[in-house]
Amino acid sequence: ASEADLQKLAAACDAATFGVDQKDVLDESYRRAGKLDKTDFALNLDVVSTGLLHAVHNALFGWEDQPRNIKAELYKLNVYGPGSFFKAHKDTPRGEDMFGSLVLNFPTKHEGGALVLRHDGREHVHDASAAAYTSSEQVSWVAFYSDVEHEVLPVKSGHRITLTYNLYFTEGLTVVPSLPASEPLQLAFQNVLKDETFLPAGGRLGFGLKHQYPVPTKVDWGEEQKALQDLSHALKGTDRAIFHTAHLLGLQPKLAMAYEFEETGVYLLDSVYSGDGQVDSWADVMEWEKAELVEPYMPEPDAYGYEYYVEAAKKAVPVEWIVPRTSSTRVESHYVAYGNEASLSSIYGDLVLIVTVPEKDKRQL
Repeated sequence: ASEADLQKLAAACDAATFGVDQKDVLDESYRRAGKLDKTDFALNLDVVSTGLLHAVHNALFGWEDQPRNIKAELYKLNVYGPGSFFKAHKDTPRGEDMFGSLVLNFPTKHEGGALVLRHDGREHVHDASAAAYTSSEQVSWVAFYSDVEHEVLPVKSGHRITLTYNLYFTEGLTVVPSLPASEPLQLAFQNVLKDETFLPAGGRLGFGLKHQYPVPTKVDWGEEQKALQDLSHALKGTDRAIFHTAHLLGLQPKLAMAYEFEETGVYLLDSVYSGDGQVDSWADVMEWEKAELVEPYMPEPDAYGYEYYVEAAKKAVPVEWIVPRTSSTRVESHYVAYGNEASLSSIYGDLVLIVTVPEKDKRQL
């Protein structure tokens, strides 16, 4: 396309918004770009028949030995002209099954406008203006999970043209995966389990999760535990690799919420704490909720009530944390606290993965 054509395209665009709390917001101090909704343009591109969706699947899930059913739904066309940018943000999921985004970059000449991705302390830069991506015969693409922070750096000249697709898990479209690449992880697990000195009487391993997930907080009574375990189907990346490998080895992986209370300890709960009612003692509340104490609080021996904490610690069911707990998926629950008067307060739970290691003579190797 000529520069004149690109300027006409830019002129036809509306100002681009962005999602905040499930609402579209227009703020050009945060995002300056043009956009066309999918109903405002025609496109002769099929991401399935071209093999693009297959490539996306392999990039995100290629290590798995079971296929993931995914689909790509066209969302918007964006035009970033001189001075356009999009500050660091995370995408707003457009549904519970949405897990990521696919961005196609057209080979238009421009300077600047690199897409910067950040997650878990790492950074990747995709610069579609680089010579490797500006051939008129190719389109570059980037796919990433919804909880990956990303930004578009300012465009200095020319026009950066992109198509964005929302990526969903679905039962309607099967993408054939490549050969599994999780064998090294399975081998590592097996080597540990073969060591009879490793938890010889059995025990549990804990893994903090790397990605963010939509934990359901409002479910029907009696369905709380099922709702949390159903979330295992949405696990991504290394989180899913660990879960799947543990399942193959009979280690009974499950998701749980970890709650830490001052002068009480860390508890595991098989559902999100509902937050109903008055709280006088978190130890009593967790016992009522049938939560497990995994990290008991232990004061100094000369502290008041030391014997009480010693007795409480005897009930603990410890977890060996292979990957420390993270706040990637942190869920807020409200409760009524009482001091001089009643007030509404909050506690926060972190989603974690727990696997059970059988005693040494009952391990599946």
